[in-house]
Amino acid sequence: MNADHLAPFYEFLEHISFGRSLERCRMTFLARAAASKRALICGGGDGRFLVSLLSANPAVEVDYLDLSQKMADLAESRVARLDRQSRKRVRFFVADIRQFGPRPDGYDLIATHFFLDCFSDAQLSAIVPRIAAWTTPSVLWLLSEFREARESHRRLWTHSIIRSLYAAFRLTTGLQVQHLPDYSAAIARAGFSLRDQQISLAGLLSSSLWVNRVPRD
Repeated sequence: MNADHLAPFYEFLEHISFGRSLERCRMTFLARAAASKRALICGGGDGRFLVSLLSANPAVEVDYLDLSQKMADLAESRVARLDRQSRKRVRFFVADIRQFGPRPDGYDLIATHFFLDCFSDAQLSAIVPRIAAWTTPSVLWLLSEFREARESHRRLWTHSIIRSLYAAFRLTTGLQVQHLPDYSAAIARAGFSLRDQQISLAGLLSSSLWVNRVPRD
């Protein structure tokens, strides 16, 4: 999804729609990444999570990836306000995840915040294993996504919100996906296990932490 048209207004629209809930969702497991050395942020957006990661972990080197040049520009402008050493720890890439070339020594931190929901189940069946192949044995995968509540009295509300969001993004970005893919199943099939999870906003949001099920040698 190329969010060039939305980029200048994205943070404002997010806040008037959900307050700080999405931001808190992204940051839920940030402290668990304090020892990570090489991170890949997929769909890095306007850079709020990127700046928080750089501030929380003074050693991590980050590859930021987004399809939108204007989102990347916003992220770069945020990083430019940090100290010189922090700025040197980031590489910016504007590309499709399916054409991206990772660093050869792999990543011990993957962050996909409100990113996997931009793909269909069929697309994720190729994309998630591709990302998994770039990881080290001790990798942590931080995931934030929308979800449909399991409880019957909340399910209709979350379903309606998600349908409305997909309709809005279809109009503004041309996104073709119309319903949430089963991103958890895709990650599990790629060899990862759910280590921790936090559900918020009446079941609409999920923050989760995934690890390798069987660490590779």
